Amino acid sequence: MCADLAQAAKTINYQRALQWELRLFVLRNGINPLVLSALHRMPRQGPREQVVPCNEFESVFSIASNRLRVAMLLARDAALRRSAIEAFSNANIDWDNGEIFGVTKNSAHYRVPMTHRLRAILAGVSACAEPGEKFMAAMSRDRRAVKACTILWELKEAQRKQNNGQPMAWSMHDLRRTAARELYTKTKDIRKVQRLLGHASPLATWWYLGNAGQPLTSDDLEPITVLKPERRLA
Repeated sequence: MCADLAQAAKTINYQRALQWELRLFVLRNGINPLVLSALHRMPRQGPREQVVPCNEFESVFSIASNRLRVAMLLARDAALRRSAIEAFSNANIDWDNGEIFGVTKNSAHYRVPMTHRLRAILAGVSACAEPGEKFMAAMSRDRRAVKACTILWELKEAQRKQNNGQPMAWSMHDLRRTAARELYTKTKDIRKVQRLLGHASPLATWWYLGNAGQPLTSDDLEPITVLKPERRLA
């Protein structure tokens, strides 16, 4: 885990975040802003292009714990963020309509159909979870809340076992990106991808698609009023 954190500190995103915090500190504390001119200008960030190959996903999934399997499928099949995965419980499942639903980042609502595999694995966890109990906690030995860093550590450990001791190039969030790009490949409809991801703006969705998308039009940038109550695949 320490090695992973050390590697993260070398990334552009991490360095950019530190610079942003430093700028806020300078401005809030009345320090001469000229000191910021000494900072190295960070290169402009482009969209991350990493998607998860099917064979690598299945390889890791085959040896993953039940808890990690649930997290992987919620990210891969339903494109959920880690905060929504952490909070997921029986209260987020609509068995009659075969959907999962809830509230995620920035109060965005999601409602996504369950794939057959996701439905099957959620049914098993649902049977042993207490009413309102988070699924990640229900699958822990002490039934305590599980944070995203624990799931990420389990994912990297499973990757190392299947990759000669080395972690693979993808993370949990890349599973969400993979779901978005596969839906866009099938439909060429950025609106459906936007609903899947729960984005308020198609520009955010475009960032996920990276080089996979087609040029945006003015119609694409019009707001979607149906996003706030829910989001659907179709």
